[in-house]
Amino acid sequence: MTLDPSVIRKDFPIFDRVIRDGKKLVYLDSGATSQKPNSVIDAESDFYRNHNAAAHRGAHQLAEEATEAIEDAREIVAKFLGAESEEIVFTKSSTEALNLLAYSMGSAASGNRFHIQPGDEIVVTEMEHHANLIPWQQLAKRTGAVLKW
Repeated sequence: MTLDPSVIRKDFPIFDRVIRDGKKLVYLDSGATSQKPNSVIDAESDFYRNHNAAAHRGAHQLAEEATEAIEDAREIVAKFLGAESEEIVFTKSSTEALNLLAYSMGSAASGNRFHIQPGDEIVVTEMEHHANLIPWQQLAKRTGAVLKW
């Protein structure tokens, strides 16, 4: 399958914008906020218009619909990744996910395969965004692990 950027670009309405000096928008800050294709915008809009409720928090119909939507999405992601749905955790952002992971590894019980202890090595690259560096620096400081790059 060949990926044609001009075809993909049509799925992202924001890239129709013309900005400074009459140039087409080029967006390179996806690490902070990614742009959404029409299919995602449409799905989110449908959810907020028709099913918006606290998932896993109520027995009324809207809560059940919200729960079903989230669990269906979890199944799709799990299948795509070759994982079990119980292994999929949704977070607000990569930063939140990294902080949650590092904190959890630092809190894992001794004997747990994710337990970090003195002398363990945490390896990152020198080019990491601070969101993928600070959690590991803090984990190394808390546990006595060694941070390497």
